[in-house]
Amino acid sequence: MAKTEHISTAIRQKQIIAAAKKLIIEGGTEEITMKNIAGEVGITDAGIYRHFKGKKAILSLLVDDIESNLLGDISKAVTNGKTPLETLDKILRGHILAIERRRGVTFRVIAEIVSIGDRDLNKKIYGTIGKYINRLQELLAEGIKSGEVRADLDLEAAATVLFGMIQGLMNIWVLSNYSFNPEKRYIPFWNIFRESVINRSA
Repeated sequence: MAKTEHISTAIRQKQIIAAAKKLIIEGGTEEITMKNIAGEVGITDAGIYRHFKGKKAILSLLVDDIESNLLGDISKAVTNGKTPLETLDKILRGHILAIERRRGVTFRVIAEIVSIGDRDLNKKIYGTIGKYINRLQELLAEGIKSGEVRADLDLEAAATVLFGMIQGLMNIWVLSNYSFNPEKRYIPFWNIFRESVINRSA
């Protein structure tokens, strides 16, 4: 019996998270209310509270989903003969396409958490961003080892610039009401970054 309940809870949580994402896409993070989510899933408010204590708990699970999406692609990245910078470019393009499909849900959730000012949620999303930046650092470090990237590069600063570049681009895209192709807009940004880190003495 316990196993069945666990499976049921897991499925319901996935439905609730999917509903929260849909509400964000259609109306923004302010649409994430227990009542709205319950209506989207097709259960009562009480049904939601059986799985989540409140909005904070739902946002916390959304952070887990964000971390899985952001870090999963890097972990699964295969070079296929590509250089570290080419691999990094491919990963970032993939993230932009995924975020585009979700209408910027990732960074809208981050913005919502910042606006709430909850210490626990802030700590959790900070940890997720830190892990993402660390993975970017590792790829840049591989570039230094291969001779493709400048040996004097500040890895943490460069990785943080990359994260800020993607975050800023997607924020502008959302604020523009999705009026441009983010992948095309990304290309000149990446070219500027690449020119600033590439090892010209190689």
